[in-house]
Amino acid sequence: MNIYQNIKNNNKIYLIFGGFGSQPHHFTPFFPDNLIIIYHYQHLNFTPLENLLTSLTSEQTEVEIYAFSMGVWVANLFLQNYNPLIFTKKTAINGTEFGIDNTYGIPLKAFKLTQKIFNLEHFKTNLLGQHSYKAQHLSFLDEESLKKELGFFISNHKAFQQGSTWDKVIISKADLIFSTSAQKSFWIDFKGYQKQILWLDSPHFVFFDWKFL
Repeated sequence: MNIYQNIKNNNKIYLIFGGFGSQPHHFTPFFPDNLIIIYHYQHLNFTPLENLLTSLTSEQTEVEIYAFSMGVWVANLFLQNYNPLIFTKKTAINGTEFGIDNTYGIPLKAFKLTQKIFNLEHFKTNLLGQHSYKAQHLSFLDEESLKKELGFFISNHKAFQQGSTWDKVIISKADLIFSTSAQKSFWIDFKGYQKQILWLDSPHFVFFDWKFL
């Protein structure tokens, strides 16, 4: 995984776990400064992130977590072993703690097929939906690099341990990547969440519709 940081003060830090294919500039227009963004996953070694947070935070620091898409799965794994009191708010956006799962995530068969026939333009259309015209500035890695990232998720999909507590869950009703029904099954049926859920008429990449502030 890669780590991007733009820290101007450490009073409040926004820790973002991107999804598959994410790049830092996908998120920077939608959040304030003081960002740490985790993206382009190739391993689950969280030590560099833990060391960075330790160096940047104090007892007065507040850290808010925003996990998007497959980043919800990654964030949950991270929180199993590193969950200090500095995490004051955790928001899951269009993903589940299972990530790849036939009931509570993206089915493994579909994920493998996506890797086999991956087409970046098709992915971007499903990701952005009706907001494609607003997102011409969004760039992505080449298709071969993205196929390798998909392979990472496939190889590690059984890494689910136990769940975390989330303060807010955002689910898009028009999600063409992480099905709304799978998210509903996980967050409502499996986790028992109701009041924490915000429903939006949005595509998978929700940030053009959901305003952080």
